[in-house]
Amino acid sequence: MRLQDKLDAMTANAVENGLLSPPVLAQFAKATKDLVESGQAERTVKAGDLAPVFSLPDADGAIFDSRKHLARGPLVVTFYRGVWCPYCNLDLQALEAARGEIESRGASLVALSMQNAANSRKSPRDNQLGFSILVDFEGAVADRFGLRFKLPNSATISL
Repeated sequence: MRLQDKLDAMTANAVENGLLSPPVLAQFAKATKDLVESGQAERTVKAGDLAPVFSLPDADGAIFDSRKHLARGPLVVTFYRGVWCPYCNLDLQALEAARGEIESRGASLVALSMQNAANSRKSPRDNQLGFSILVDFEGAVADRFGLRFKLPNSATISL
């Protein structure tokens, strides 16, 4: 099953079980529309751009240096909200399913998250991942990629 199908099924299941109401889904849709219209995507690193170099600790404190990894081949970087996000976990699982193909092309895969080290150890266990989740605790690397933004107050969602 495609990742989008899994995400759609998760949302449908949450609605069916009363975990997400139509008004909350409408708020999500509006917040997404507002974000698209804000032009935030124009401020991000794009395919083909030179990615910012970074050094971050993994969940055990070992430093991951993107320059060293790039010297060996391409680096696939994904950003992950945290172990608490079921949609994000599905995304990581899809990346794990593709990891063999990624590595067969000489690339390595790493995820960056603003979650703490303990949760960055939990994520690979819970999702059966064979790649590291690095700790970008204050979001400095996400900032350099242009991925951090502040939602307007109108995007606040009450569950």
